[in-house]
Amino acid sequence: MPGPPPSAGRHETLAVLALIAAALFWSGNFIAGRALRGDIDPVALNLLRWGLCLALLLPLVARRLVRHRCVVLRAWRLLLGLGATGIAAFHTLTYQALSQTTAVNALLILALAPAAIMAGARLTGDSRPGAVQWMGCLVSLAGAGVLITRADPARLHTAGVNPGDLWMLAAVLVWTVYSLLLRRRPADLPQDVTLAASIAVALVLLVPAFLVTGATLPRAPGPGTVAAILYIAVFASLVAFLLWSFGVNEIGAARAGQFVYLMPVFGPVLAVVILGERLGPVQIAGGLCVLAGIALVNRPPRARHAMRRDRRA
Repeated sequence: MPGPPPSAGRHETLAVLALIAAALFWSGNFIAGRALRGDIDPVALNLLRWGLCLALLLPLVARRLVRHRCVVLRAWRLLLGLGATGIAAFHTLTYQALSQTTAVNALLILALAPAAIMAGARLTGDSRPGAVQWMGCLVSLAGAGVLITRADPARLHTAGVNPGDLWMLAAVLVWTVYSLLLRRRPADLPQDVTLAASIAVALVLLVPAFLVTGATLPRAPGPGTVAAILYIAVFASLVAFLLWSFGVNEIGAARAGQFVYLMPVFGPVLAVVILGERLGPVQIAGGLCVLAGIALVNRPPRARHAMRRDRRA
């Protein structure tokens, strides 16, 4: 029986490299957001990010937007939810968190998302996780507890909780809602059209938030500030999305989704190298707990039963 053509292997290799690059660019978003904490308000940064991204994305998807306008209008409630949660709220909360906590902590708390999504999917009836998955959820929560309390629960009565960590927990909850909504995307609504429409919705929501909160744009941004904003808008938004879409189309959403878990690996390394942040025993222990929980959450629920059946056979 003839094997797959050589081009198939090359395409899969390119897809894997594209997904790795997307995870790396998304990790860099946390580094840039942390670096900009004293230069620009979180709402203003998010507004700039997606405004620039949409300006770059529209020429690429304008025809498809027109072609799928009926689907877009039909799915307006879903697009409103996606724009409000995954673009407007999640990234604003993330930048707010990064203004008060380290990029290392924010990235490790973000790694709670798979466990939170699993729990949310169970509550909405989208999935039925097994005992191993629930155990993974508890392990991840324990890791988050280590990170938030700095492995010292007594500090909650003295120093309290870092507000930035709580903002990041709120961001994870918002991302969970976004991920559950994204599962309801109609098959006839392409990913790029969904993103463009969601960004447009988010910008409509962010402009009033920008005005109400009194946020301001930097009047005379330095080269470093401009470079960081452009990185977020171009590489962490548009380029990362295009790379991710290519990878998903080549190897499927299930396999591609596993590459998101590279962010808690890439991010802390970048934070230490670029920002000079410290990766201490507490971050290592908490991060390992979170990653161990992720591994358990992503284990097939009936894996053990299948192994037992094989042994009996």
